[in-house]
Amino acid sequence: MAEATSTGTAHRPQHRRAAWAALIGQSIEYYDFYLYGTAAALVLGKLFFPSHDPAAGTLAAFATFAAGFLLRPVGAIVFGHLGDRVGRKSILVLTLMLMGGATMLIGFLPSYATIGVWAPILLVVLRCVQGFALGGEWGGASLVSVEHAPKGRAAFFGAIPQLGSPAGLMLSSLMVLMFQGMPDSVFLAWGWRVPFLFSGILLVVGLVIRLRLQETPAFEKVKKAGERSRVPLLDVLRLAWRPLLIGIAAAMLTSGGYYLVNTFTITYAVSKLGLSSSIGLAGQLITAAVQASLILVVGRWATYRKPRLIACIGSALVAAWAFPLYALLNTGTPGWIWFAQAVATMFQTGLWAVLPALLANQFPTHLRYTGISLCYQGASLIGGFTPAIATFLLAQTNASWPVATLLLGLGVVSALGCAAARRSSVDAEPNTTVAVNPARA
Repeated sequence: MAEATSTGTAHRPQHRRAAWAALIGQSIEYYDFYLYGTAAALVLGKLFFPSHDPAAGTLAAFATFAAGFLLRPVGAIVFGHLGDRVGRKSILVLTLMLMGGATMLIGFLPSYATIGVWAPILLVVLRCVQGFALGGEWGGASLVSVEHAPKGRAAFFGAIPQLGSPAGLMLSSLMVLMFQGMPDSVFLAWGWRVPFLFSGILLVVGLVIRLRLQETPAFEKVKKAGERSRVPLLDVLRLAWRPLLIGIAAAMLTSGGYYLVNTFTITYAVSKLGLSSSIGLAGQLITAAVQASLILVVGRWATYRKPRLIACIGSALVAAWAFPLYALLNTGTPGWIWFAQAVATMFQTGLWAVLPALLANQFPTHLRYTGISLCYQGASLIGGFTPAIATFLLAQTNASWPVATLLLGLGVVSALGCAAARRSSVDAEPNTTVAVNPARA
């Protein structure tokens, strides 16, 4: 790392501190975001969208789940602009506060039976605030870790904050499982609220850690050189539209495919297979454990191999596994269901672990926050609708093959995007300002 490591040991603790701050913050943010998805599958439809048709209530709850994804690109634009203009650190503090605050308020929100139509309206608003905050969180956390990384280790340090996703999923699933054991009347009355309110404690912990973080050497270098873009979004669209489209395609599987394998499986196990929702929740814990155990292994491997090759192979394997996955789900046997989910997650981790380094490679430092945020959140905008689409397809056909086809398609798109991604000098030096070639962009 050109400036961060040239002075020797004085800078070494900072890259570890940056990775730790990114990981803790990501874990909290994903806890909040995944918690809503789990609650949407189990309880929100009953309390906020009453209907004589249970499938309609669940579909409405998943629609609000998708609504959060609509605001994620907006958050990517707003926080990406600020991150490229003001700096990475301050934006990460702001996004954490917004996400944690919105999650706590959901825990206090009265149900439809208490305040009528205002209940679903306020729920949608708070979900949109979550999406807006997460729109700027992922890109900033990824860059804080990648841009502080020692020379030649961007892929490994970029993988560290990716642990936040399975950590957040495991914590949110465990919290719901703890309280789901209550009698249904108690769980519906107040038990489901406790995991949301618990976010307040996590918020305080995350803020303490992130407020101690320093700005990245890469951004400081751009700032001192006076190379900051006046309007990063316009420059990305004008000079780097091709890397943007490639990045969106590459990231497609990380949201849409992941929610099909995890969040939608809870609904599928209950409505299609007639199983207990606890089987789906247990599956979430298993897949999160599989992913958490592999992320750093893949990240370290990517320091010796091309990240885009690893990501491409992982995406292709998910596509190949789509139909076997649902064939095993249809057995209705918990062991086979968990095995099928674990294998899909193992393949997908090949993409997830290297995604920060892969996307950072596509953009110069002064456009990087905006560029990678738009890639990831643009893909998430599409992927966020997959549980609702899958629920609709299942209701219309009463068959799993349309959902399997959807997962296969997402895997193919991501594999093609990864194959088209380019390797830049960021692979070797994450703190170098790389000029975008307009002819290639």
